[in-house]
Amino acid sequence: SELKFRRKSIGECFAEALQKRPQGERAMRSVVGVALSLACAQQASAFCPVLQPHSTWRFSASKLRVASADEVSTDAWVSRFGTAPEIRDAAPFYKFFSSFSHEKSPDKPVFLERSELEADFSGYFTLEDLGEAVESDVLQAGRGVAGLQSGWKMARVGPKAADNFLEKKMRRTDVLEAIQAGTVVFNSAGAHIPKLSAVSLAAVEAFAFPTNTNLYITARNKKLSAPPHTDKQDVFVMQTQGFKHWKVFAPPEPGLTPDRDPYTRGKGDDVCDVASLGEPLLDVILKPGDVLYVPAAYPHTTDTLVREGQVPQEVADQDSVHMTVGVDTYIWGLTYAFLRALTYLRMGNEDRALGGIQQLYRGPINRLPDAVYAKLCRSLPANFVDLKAGGVEEVAGELQQWAAAAAVVTKSEEDFAAIPPEEWVKTVRKAQEHCQDLLHVFRTMYTEAIAEAERRRKSADQPIPIEKLSMFRVRPHMNRLEALMDGFISYATASPMMQRNTNPNLPGPSDLTKAEEAVQWVAAKENPPSRGDLVQVDLGGAWFEARVLAPRSDGAFDVEYFDGEMEGAVAASRIKVRAASPQEEIRKAEKAAQNKKKQRKRKR
Repeated sequence: SELKFRRKSIGECFAEALQKRPQGERAMRSVVGVALSLACAQQASAFCPVLQPHSTWRFSASKLRVASADEVSTDAWVSRFGTAPEIRDAAPFYKFFSSFSHEKSPDKPVFLERSELEADFSGYFTLEDLGEAVESDVLQAGRGVAGLQSGWKMARVGPKAADNFLEKKMRRTDVLEAIQAGTVVFNSAGAHIPKLSAVSLAAVEAFAFPTNTNLYITARNKKLSAPPHTDKQDVFVMQTQGFKHWKVFAPPEPGLTPDRDPYTRGKGDDVCDVASLGEPLLDVILKPGDVLYVPAAYPHTTDTLVREGQVPQEVADQDSVHMTVGVDTYIWGLTYAFLRALTYLRMGNEDRALGGIQQLYRGPINRLPDAVYAKLCRSLPANFVDLKAGGVEEVAGELQQWAAAAAVVTKSEEDFAAIPPEEWVKTVRKAQEHCQDLLHVFRTMYTEAIAEAERRRKSADQPIPIEKLSMFRVRPHMNRLEALMDGFISYATASPMMQRNTNPNLPGPSDLTKAEEAVQWVAAKENPPSRGDLVQVDLGGAWFEARVLAPRSDGAFDVEYFDGEMEGAVAASRIKVRAASPQEEIRKAEKAAQNKKKQRKRKR
């Protein structure tokens, strides 16, 4: 790929590979990988044209800088979205994100101190701001829990047992109490808190990709605030209060653990051992106003321990608050790997080589040579949504070329050759429409939050209508986003080729509700859980993992959450159950029959 796209000599490519992997077996593997990739690129050219690749929104970190005021104007930002205080205050964020969008973002972690930035983000959102947001609305948050045999999970913050959602309302004191036990995380805070909605909107406008803002609160002097893990988003960490110590590591080679998703390491039941990650690429302390950029799949871990004198005393005495603004291309199917899998599925192609959408980022794809893997598992180009016809065809050509390279490596050229060239263009055009639809929903969701803040200021003496509480205001938008993702997948599953296909190994429209979720969940009323079953429980709009302790005679259930807390008499309407496969249904029916037989014997 270096030879073809950057016009380097073969000698330069091999020298660069040896420099990147200077030791032992890994050096040999890398050299072999480069040779194989060169051969793949040459063979792939027989399948599709050679194109100069579009620049994705990652690039060399040496080009990173923050644009000057002359290059990025905030006038258009303010004129388009109004003069609400949230919009005006978020103008520096729009300028900052736009500089990354114009220059493209780095392909490695980058740490920017406050002194290097034109804008000062310190103090933008503090514990005081959070207290006001929590008291004025009904918000949900989780507390990070790291088990000895599992990765990072979330326990709910606030009261669990209550008759209605208002009694479960989280208070500021709940947050302050929870951070003593672990980091408190407000996922999708940008959809719920207007001040953060403006930051999220600024990122959407700058990157023209779906974006999301999370909020993290950690007490000082915590030895571990987040265990080693990876994320699916390219994130900008913006420290606004206190400090946090970060270690960021190079991504482990996917081929070493092919059955694990490189973008979700250290989460759920997966453990990402820090001892296996080597020396960190970055070992830094973020202070108020500092920014850290971490690309997707880069493991990182955090704490709030520092030695005396490492940070000013007034900073050391504060609890940590930081915003994480993530660019969500992997979650919403805006990657080359997803488009490749979608095209195969649309054509009724089983994709035996890489496993299709069901195994996206797991299994065979993780065994591809580095160069092919890197090209496939990357985001679509910057400003993808605005590309004209020529740009769309160029992206389609690039997608086709690297799909061909993967076919050569996996010896599945016949499957690839069965896909007409025009199908790649159709998929890219559909992805462009999908991205446009996503952006519309995200913009609407964020602007509605800002408009609601303005409405509340004008009617401060009036009670807040129930439907205006963020948990109800945001839910329809989240449902629309899920529906858009379902529609994107149904573009393939509902195609004429799929309708005629009788291959039982291919998923149908009902088999895929999300591209990256192999597990299906159904209402407990449809499929009542049994003792010991894993379920998800609705705690005021957020779903949390739990295990059924016992079904009750009134149709409710006693459950235990994964952090050890228990709740009794949980209504079936609040529970989702893992949908059983046909084999599981058979085993369940056999077990029920055996239990009935035992009961009859006891009665006799």
